[in-house]
Amino acid sequence: MTEADDIEDGARRVVVGLDDSVGARTALRHGLAEARRRGAELEVVTSFVSPERLAVLDRIPVTADRASAARAATAAARAVVDEVLAAERAEHPDRPVPRVVVRAVAGDPGPALTDAAADAELLVLGHRGRGGVATTLLGSTGWWCVRHARCPLTIVPGAPAVPPAPPLP
Repeated sequence: MTEADDIEDGARRVVVGLDDSVGARTALRHGLAEARRRGAELEVVTSFVSPERLAVLDRIPVTADRASAARAATAAARAVVDEVLAAERAEHPDRPVPRVVVRAVAGDPGPALTDAAADAELLVLGHRGRGGVATTLLGSTGWWCVRHARCPLTIVPGAPAVPPAPPLP
């Protein structure tokens, strides 16, 4: 599928927010399972900073147009999706894969995701796990979505850095 693909009108959708984090890959796997379970399409949304905004923020001349930036962001997200889908097919060849659409949206991730998922059955995000102080200082896409999502939201925790100790006998 290409960035020109769209979700079919009236289709049931699960939306997954995708960035370059390990947590986003975990969320993508979770979203894929949810879409399969619900008989829904999977819409993978990534956001990017528009060249115009970069020019204003960094006071640099615009060297790319928004369409080029969207194509690059979509291609990067598509590569991650293809990697996860290939692993899913290798691990579970008997499981059907739902229709997957990848879309890049200019803007801040929180508003981009809540807008994209406005009429979705579910919005799925990964937890980056930066900790309380970093989240307070840097802001949080997950926190934005908790406050503004108009559909159910799942924030998937990443794998723990250290495996838990085995239970005591």
